[in-house]
Amino acid sequence: MKKISVLAVCVSILIISMIIGCSEGTTNINPSPTDVVTVTNINTFITEKDKAAGITATLNAMDAVLMPHSKHENAGIKCVICHHKEGNDDRIKQCAACHKGARGEDTIHGLCINCHAQTKKGPVLCNECHIPRE
Repeated sequence: MKKISVLAVCVSILIISMIIGCSEGTTNINPSPTDVVTVTNINTFITEKDKAAGITATLNAMDAVLMPHSKHENAGIKCVICHHKEGNDDRIKQCAACHKGARGEDTIHGLCINCHAQTKKGPVLCNECHIPRE
């Protein structure tokens, strides 16, 4: 009985810490220099099993997207908007690990572009996010 209550207290503290940390923004959670992240190539994680299930790779013709966490944090966007919990118990932070190939491309584009269009803030055209790097 004592083990269960200790476990319950530990789990509660962990959950509260995650809620507080996330509500305060990504730089408070992880102060390492991860403000600007590269959105992972959505073909990277495609497996043979995925191919058999009909997941197709994209042409990958555009340059990678660099996404600034601080701009989103300063705009008041909560972590869970992108780092969703549904089907993501470990809070995987590489979108392409689950959102793979052409379907993943549609999902990620929909999330980003729809949010930018609805808020009338942020880029909505291809070349505004997929900026060639040297």
